[in-house]
Amino acid sequence: MKVIGRLFRYVRFYKGKAVASVVLAVLVAALAVVRLPALIPLFNALFDSDQTITQWPDRLPGFLAEWREPLRDFIDSWVLDHRFEMLVIVMGVFLVLSLLKGIAQFFQGYTSGKVYTGVSRRIAAELYRHVLGLSMSFYGRIGTPSIVARFTNDVEAVGRGLKVLFGKAFLQPLMLVGFLVVAALINWKLLLLNVALFPILGSIIYFLGRKARRATRKGLHSRDRLVNILQETLQGISIVKAFNMQRREEERFEVENSRVLKQDLKLVKVGVITSPFVEFVGAIGMSISLVVAGKWVTDGAMSAGDFITFYAALASVFDPLRKLSGVNNRIQMLRAAGARVFDYLDETTSIVEKDQAGHLGAFRDEIRFEKVFFTYDEMDTVLRGVDIVARKGEIIAFVGPSGAGKTTMARLIPRFWDPTSGRVTIDGADLRDVTLSSLRNQIGLVTQEVILFNDTVASNIAYGRPDASAEEVIQAAGAANADEFIRELPEGYETVIGEKGHTLSGGQRQRIALARAILKDPPILILDEATSSLDSQSEHLIQQALDEFMQHRTSIVIAHRLSTVERASRIYVIEDGQVVAEGTNSELLRTSPLYKKLHNMQFHTASAQTTARGDTRE
Repeated sequence: MKVIGRLFRYVRFYKGKAVASVVLAVLVAALAVVRLPALIPLFNALFDSDQTITQWPDRLPGFLAEWREPLRDFIDSWVLDHRFEMLVIVMGVFLVLSLLKGIAQFFQGYTSGKVYTGVSRRIAAELYRHVLGLSMSFYGRIGTPSIVARFTNDVEAVGRGLKVLFGKAFLQPLMLVGFLVVAALINWKLLLLNVALFPILGSIIYFLGRKARRATRKGLHSRDRLVNILQETLQGISIVKAFNMQRREEERFEVENSRVLKQDLKLVKVGVITSPFVEFVGAIGMSISLVVAGKWVTDGAMSAGDFITFYAALASVFDPLRKLSGVNNRIQMLRAAGARVFDYLDETTSIVEKDQAGHLGAFRDEIRFEKVFFTYDEMDTVLRGVDIVARKGEIIAFVGPSGAGKTTMARLIPRFWDPTSGRVTIDGADLRDVTLSSLRNQIGLVTQEVILFNDTVASNIAYGRPDASAEEVIQAAGAANADEFIRELPEGYETVIGEKGHTLSGGQRQRIALARAILKDPPILILDEATSSLDSQSEHLIQQALDEFMQHRTSIVIAHRLSTVERASRIYVIEDGQVVAEGTNSELLRTSPLYKKLHNMQFHTASAQTTARGDTRE
């Protein structure tokens, strides 16, 4: 019950509504229960003889002895001769109580709804905020589909479970106890005979609840994998079709879908088997007690009204009992989903801002790597003793084979990761000693994979500066060579570009991303293969904008474009996580065999592509 207890901590934000919900649940149960004793006089008046009716006062308990004579006079003077009128009065009282119960039940359901919907939305908001604050290693380890599944599957399952918890789980036990009290007041011996089977019912419910929790946990894991397959396939649909792999993806989906089906059927089985078990065991108890009670009625030891009301109360007991069996299954599902949500909420980030972190002042001097080592997951060492320096206003290029560690070095600067050992400094300040906001406010990032949002062009450009004016947005777009094509869009800068900007070409998306960096106007710019996947015309327009934008600012370039490398103030050649050479383009062509090899490979590839396209651009 640790998970349930933790979920209830969120109820404190809605404690007024929660208390009101509990009070209303008590009122609903009381009104539901009190209707049954109100029917006893009706049943007795309809089925008992005159002699039995006149004996009603003698059955009052001792503390009500003073009411016996007034009741006997009322029976003699009115009841015996007005049985039909008594039927009308009793049914009128019954209908009034039913109306009051319905009104109270509405407000109880609505009030509890405010609690469980509020709690589930608060959990979703906290989970979202917490996940956004986790380090990049978390995203690499978990994967986007699994994270999305926590919101689409687990948080929603928590909401459904809380609905039951704040609804039926409060109300049904109260009604169960109330009906048992009514039955006990009528004939406690007969009640004991019936409840002797309750331990058996409890054992069945507990056993089935455990199976429901296990099936839920496995089902949620299978759904994670199913979402992962779905997202991977849809994102790579062009590759799937190009390689005729639709059948393979169908098979992968079907295998995981079958696992989900298997777990869902287990839940269905548990759900549908619970009620029949409860009802059958209840039928056994009912049959035995009916034989005993029938004997008492025929012997005159029990009135017809008491008999009917007792079994009406007992039948009413089994309704909340049956619902509680379903409640237990839902609570087990809630525990399983809640545990998975809390797994993420308990994740700690490796990028922690110190309590006494200082503010990083405006960049004025240099970025320096000092004997930096970096290891992924304590196993894969990516960087080995890297020492580099990037002074203000310089263009620094990282060149090397794929997997050499170039991107990792660039991502250490905005502190997406921390070095395993060594340190990265800006103007002498260790990045671990400054606030993340003051650090990242001074860095612009343009990557090969363009990240745009399903919003307007203007909002995407102003993403880093939401307070920017329309004129500033247009100026940034112009500097990125994007203003012309933006104005040709259906609604210009107010055009919604769709998820990931799918309505735009690759070059257009990259220019909007560049405009976003230009508008931020950072003193430090990181370009991670920003033009490597574009056509020649788009590449030319973006490089033209970059050439202008990189002036008078410090640029860290993971380079594929030869002209950028050739103009770099200093080039670091990276191999197997180490700096194996450094210098200018001309120096490295003379002194570094690896750089010369990479340079020649890129030159010949670029020349071949230019010839194939008939590109005459210099």
